[in-house]
Amino acid sequence: MLTDEEFRLFRNLIYEESGIYLKDTRKDFLENRLVKRMTATGMISPYWYYKFVTEKKKAELVILLDLLTINETSFFRNRPQLELFRKTILPGLIGEKESAGQKRLRIWSAGCSTGEEPYSIAMDICEVIPQYRNWDIRIFASDLSLTVLETASKGEYPADKVNATVDDHYITRYFEKAPPEGNNGGHQHHYRVKDIIRKMIVFDFHNLKNDNGLSDLDVIFCRNVMIYFDEAEQRRLIEKFFRSLNPGGYLLLGHAESLHGWNTGFQFVYDNKGTAYKKGEREEVSC
Repeated sequence: MLTDEEFRLFRNLIYEESGIYLKDTRKDFLENRLVKRMTATGMISPYWYYKFVTEKKKAELVILLDLLTINETSFFRNRPQLELFRKTILPGLIGEKESAGQKRLRIWSAGCSTGEEPYSIAMDICEVIPQYRNWDIRIFASDLSLTVLETASKGEYPADKVNATVDDHYITRYFEKAPPEGNNGGHQHHYRVKDIIRKMIVFDFHNLKNDNGLSDLDVIFCRNVMIYFDEAEQRRLIEKFFRSLNPGGYLLLGHAESLHGWNTGFQFVYDNKGTAYKKGEREEVSC
């Protein structure tokens, strides 16, 4: 149904608006998503839907982009990397800040999906900093999908999802049983993240194609997001992260994402299968 010309039209639009690049092999995937939105909006052809999106309904573009992202995530995903964060990166940052008389920590979870990542980060922070209530801690969690942000902001998850990857100690300390009315009429038990954790996190809609003004960050998590971008957008994003981080700050990418061979100003960090990139002293970065 979707012609090659129509595919290129949508691919260019999606790339210009979000940085997401769809290869030729993703034509069927895009067609499937378009059919869903055409049915919902009453458009009779891809061409008229394209006109609808570009000329009349910018809000529809947000919905379409939402359908193009795969929001697969879990609590404490990629444990070796989070162990590196909890046992090495975080204690090092805390030590430096305390030596300088500071108690301020800023972290960005870029592409936070349904919230498991920023909540996991917050829980680890509480484990490492016993007096975390005396610190100024903010975790900025952003995503392109309004649907997943709605779930993330609620902080409520099925018990089997929590039990699958969260240690009992964390469940006892950082979760509470959700009241029946929070289960949307279902019979499965749910857990809700406690307020002390939720208050650390600021959820916000953000398209990584644009600048959100975040700066003076200590750590950026952007895992399994760059795989959606072509190399030009990947390089632009890495430059943006470099500028947003404090000297000595850290960037954590997905296990299939690498800066190998790029002159980025980041230093590779590896420990027990956990990987990260530490910002060097360079003021400018050239990929």
